[in-house]
Amino acid sequence: MQHKSLDQQLIEYRQQRALAMPLSGMIVWSILFALSFILPASQMVMAIFIGTGSIVYLAMGVSKLTGEGFGFKKAANRNWFENVFLAAVGMCFLTFGISIPFFMENYLALPFVLAIQMGLMWLVHGVIAAQKVAIVHAIVRTIACVVAFQLWPELSFQIQPLIVVLCYGFSIPVMQFHWRQQQKLTVSV
Repeated sequence: MQHKSLDQQLIEYRQQRALAMPLSGMIVWSILFALSFILPASQMVMAIFIGTGSIVYLAMGVSKLTGEGFGFKKAANRNWFENVFLAAVGMCFLTFGISIPFFMENYLALPFVLAIQMGLMWLVHGVIAAQKVAIVHAIVRTIACVVAFQLWPELSFQIQPLIVVLCYGFSIPVMQFHWRQQQKLTVSV
């Protein structure tokens, strides 16, 4: 691999489609929302742990459909900024160390804490990719989840997934529009 400057790698990172992760997140949280009306809380707990833990793996498969190849590159061939984003994903997984004890004290807190912690990576992506929508997504998602948990903790299994899905609902189209605009600029140059 030819060594590229950080400036060139940043340009390349900003030109990526970056939809595999949000699409996968939306799929999983939509399924969790639907399951919340069917499964008892004890089974929803497992569904939430398994579902949120599998988003990154689902994104690897979805990235084949979106043409991104997310997570399949060897570390030596990966863009430095992709490594930073993957570190942010890892950071979200490490925060399970906070959510598990919190969940053990109050099982209703599980969807709340996971909805927030799994959205933290969007702040990092938003800054690196210069996509304000990702930053807004992380902030709106966090504030809405906190407010909802304070007002309706007993509905956490339904409301928290719904908030996440709605946040993806406004973020994904904006991200897709941004990517298409980038493609038009690249073609016209």
